[in-house]
Amino acid sequence: MSGSRTGPPAAPHAGPPAGSLTSPEDRWFTRRQVTAFMTVLALAAALGTAAYQAGERLAGTAGGAVVTAATGTVPDGGALYAGNCAGCHGADAGGALGPALSAPAGWSAAGFTQAVLHGRTPDGRTLSAVMPRFDAAGLDGSAPTQAQLNAIQAYLNTRP
Repeated sequence: MSGSRTGPPAAPHAGPPAGSLTSPEDRWFTRRQVTAFMTVLALAAALGTAAYQAGERLAGTAGGAVVTAATGTVPDGGALYAGNCAGCHGADAGGALGPALSAPAGWSAAGFTQAVLHGRTPDGRTLSAVMPRFDAAGLDGSAPTQAQLNAIQAYLNTRP
């Protein structure tokens, strides 16, 4: 009888014998998986750093300069925008990491203030979590004033 087998049926494979050690490849991630993970991690860190630096360059704050208005003067909306908004929304407010700001320029002062300070549009929609809530974050290291918010909105209204 060719091809026939005699004896008891083979037991299913139950793994290595008791007391023997399995190879590291059987218990942990393979060297290739760890290398791939580390490569992705390094790439993500490099992209994040590059995006942050690009935002600083767009905002003109690469040196960490703080733009403040002298007491008793009208705030410079363009300078406030460059120091606080351009890093995400682009130097020309046309969008970058954040959306273009053509619609917010046309909002009422109260609606614009609500969006900037509390992250809610005039119609009640919550803005992205990455949008700073400037009531807590502040503008240039201090609590925003209505004059500063009006100046930023006025600056946006000058944009095409």
